[in-house]
This record gives sequence, C-alpha cells and structure tokens, in this order.
Amino acid sequence: MTIAQHGTPTAQTGPAPGPFGTGGPPAPPQPYVWQPTPARRARGKILPFAVGAAILLSAAALVVGIVALIRPTPPPSSAPAVATQGHSAGSPEANRAFCTDIAPLMTDSDKTAQAFNRNGKPNSPEWKSGVPSFVTDTKSWVGRMQTVIDSHGDADPYLSRSMQRFVDDRRYLIADLEAGNGAEWLPYDQTVWNDSLAAGSGPLTTCFDLGVKW
Repeated sequence: MTIAQHGTPTAQTGPAPGPFGTGGPPAPPQPYVWQPTPARRARGKILPFAVGAAILLSAAALVVGIVALIRPTPPPSSAPAVATQGHSAGSPEANRAFCTDIAPLMTDSDKTAQAFNRNGKPNSPEWKSGVPSFVTDTKSWVGRMQTVIDSHGDADPYLSRSMQRFVDDRRYLIADLEAGNGAEWLPYDQTVWNDSLAAGSGPLTTCFDLGVKW
C-alpha cells in the first residue's frame, strides 16, 4: 500500500516490499579463487631461476676451492748461489784470498808487458816482431785470470770490478793487434793500454793495503 498525494492509502499491485526491497534476497556469495597478478607471476618465475643460479655459483666456488687445495704450491724462488769460500762478502779475509790468487798472475802480466816494451818504439820493425809473442802470452794470461776472478764471488765488488776491467782492456788490446794489418799501434791502442793501467791501480792499492804485493 502507498500513500496518495492527499494522504489517503491506495491499493498497490505487486508483491509487498520486503527487507531487501522488491527484488528479493541477494544471490549467495561465490567462492573466492586466487588469481596471481602479472607481477606476482613474474616473481614466481624469477625466484626458481635465482635459487638455481645461487646453487650453481656455490658449486663452482666449491670446485675452485677443492682445486686450490689439491694443486701443489710452487716452491719459493731462491737466489743463485754464490761461492763464498767461508767468508762474508767483501770481508778482509775474502779480499786477501782474492789478492793472494791474483798476485802471481799480475807478476806474469808485468813481465810480459816489460818484455814487449823492450822491443823498441811502437810500429818499428823490432816492435812488430814481438807482437805475436805478446798476443799469445796475453791470451793465455787472460784465460787464467778470468778463472780466478770467477771463483771469488765473495770479494769486494770494487776489487772484482777493477780487476775485471784490467783483464777486459788487455783483451781489447790483443784483439785489435790481431785484427790490424801489420800490427799497427794506433792511438786507440794507446788509450786502451792507459785505461788498463788505471784499472790495475784498484787491485794494486787494495791488495797492498792487505799485505799482498807483486
């Protein structure tokens, strides 16, 4: 029943309104079904991949660690051994032993040089006749002296260097005399000879101070 304009009830056709209105009771609720969103579906795919990658990295690290344990450690490099003859490097004992061994050879070198000088002025016939003997004697002396120098690795470096320089100068000299036609004594040869005398002052003064003379 409805109310008319003037407040008089009028008849109404159709069913009477109920507590839910005229449409009847609502439909029962449908069961909820979870549907993952696109973002969740993507994360669901990434997660197994990340877990698999982590497992692979862990396995690789384990293999590397095992290989490092099995691989033998290389031995530490050692410096080449130097003959010390029971002396510390550059000690008076080591230097005296060096001087004692070179003394007779230095005496031989002085004798060879003096004999060569007695042949007369450079490039004279007499001087040229003495060149072959000087070259042969000096070659033999260089070989013997080099052996002595090499056997005294514990001597004072200055002493060894100056002695080596003396030997090298004499070697240069005889090489030039052999190469020159007619065995000419050139200004270059005089320079090498003078340098050998300067180098020889090193072992001379050092050994004399140690009581070893020639």
